[in-house]
Amino acid sequence: MYQAAPVRDARRIVLALLGAIAFAGCSAGATPSQQPSAGATASTASEGPATTSPSATDTTYEGWINTVASTDPVKIRIVHQFDPNNAAEHHQETMDHATAEWKKRYPNGDISWELVGWGDIDQKTPAFVQAGDNVDITYNWGGATENWCKAGFLVPLERYMPAWWTGSRVADAFKTPANDLCSDGTLVMAAWSVESQFFLLRKDILAQAGVDPATLSTCDGFIAGMQAIADKTSVKTPVALSLGSDWTTMDDVSFLWLGGGVSFGDFRADGSEKDAWIKSATFARDLAKLGPEAQLSWQHDDVNQAYVSGIVAGIQAGSWYFDTMTALDPSGKTFRDESTLLVPYPSCSSDMAPFHSSNYTGQYMLTTSPEANRQPAADLMAILSDTKTVFLKSDSTIPPTIGWTAADRLLTAHNKDVGWWWAQLDSVHKAKKVDYPGFPARDQITAAAYPYVIEMAQGKITPEQLYDKVRAVALPLIQAAR
Repeated sequence: MYQAAPVRDARRIVLALLGAIAFAGCSAGATPSQQPSAGATASTASEGPATTSPSATDTTYEGWINTVASTDPVKIRIVHQFDPNNAAEHHQETMDHATAEWKKRYPNGDISWELVGWGDIDQKTPAFVQAGDNVDITYNWGGATENWCKAGFLVPLERYMPAWWTGSRVADAFKTPANDLCSDGTLVMAAWSVESQFFLLRKDILAQAGVDPATLSTCDGFIAGMQAIADKTSVKTPVALSLGSDWTTMDDVSFLWLGGGVSFGDFRADGSEKDAWIKSATFARDLAKLGPEAQLSWQHDDVNQAYVSGIVAGIQAGSWYFDTMTALDPSGKTFRDESTLLVPYPSCSSDMAPFHSSNYTGQYMLTTSPEANRQPAADLMAILSDTKTVFLKSDSTIPPTIGWTAADRLLTAHNKDVGWWWAQLDSVHKAKKVDYPGFPARDQITAAAYPYVIEMAQGKITPEQLYDKVRAVALPLIQAAR
């Protein structure tokens, strides 16, 4: 989901619809086959009139950015994950660039950049809306989209986005189940990256245990491989989850459910999800049993440091991890062919194949944005999600846009070794792609489920009991949201 701040703090987060290298090479020259309609309106979101009218100058970025849209003293308020103190993320450079570009269109305008970390945004965004706080733009990974759509937090973006922006998106960005869209197809996110999630394993430790990576393609095989590491090497707790808070826990375990062909919030009135849901819960339980006791207090940074230090041999990872983990390991030993292996998630069901998850991350416009701010806010969102801006932000953030190649990207990369990471991602993305759309009442369900998930990780309840407890809370919330 995510979605590339300091290890979700660089969160979720959530890469690539087509794979970092394959995506770059295959999408070049493509044109969107389905673009959002100019007047589309969602029953789940609120829309007001645009403050400016489209013109021929918005067909190219250069023509658009050098056209003054308004000389009024508008002020845009954006809450974001950019940490200017994290030099490895180049966030100040990104904000400075976006501000300077936006002021070409709004020379008397101002932007209030307000840092809100990944760990707080799920709670703070609903609070902004419920309090009527005038926030124009927020951000998140795509796991939040459907919940926020159903709650009516979001403004549809179709009529506000310039023609150059719409024309530069890959076609899949405008097709459900892409999670920059509500489930009814309404565009609500200005996506700046397309992310994927998978497992990152210590190849050298797998070799010590005699584990063939090909045997890790099923949930049972994956557990057996991790158990072999515990039995045959000095790494007695081979895999770790981030169980130290509700949001880090649910970030990690939610992806595990996809291997059973369901989402964590997939509860149905007829109970037809039960068997698949319990299989996935069993996999999560078995992984937790193979982790260190300290993981009960660990968040993403702690887990990643444990991996870099060799305390554990496997973690869940996202496509943005190259940036965050090279910062943790400046020696570069983490990202070498002899020591690192990226593998897809295993299948927990005969109906599934090994897979990587895929989702967008980017900015949303909130219904608390005053009408006069909506076009200027959308213009800032367009600038932030422009390919050039994305390249400033992060080496391993891949923009969901056409017309760039891996070779082009390397010319602007801060760390030229990122090409190795893209090649590894390319092998992962040959596996099945499973979109992560999120689900209604996600925040409420995952917060309520957290203590039960921890009880299961501690062996206090069974996967079957977890199902019963979470279903009892979730089903009424889902039904109410619909």
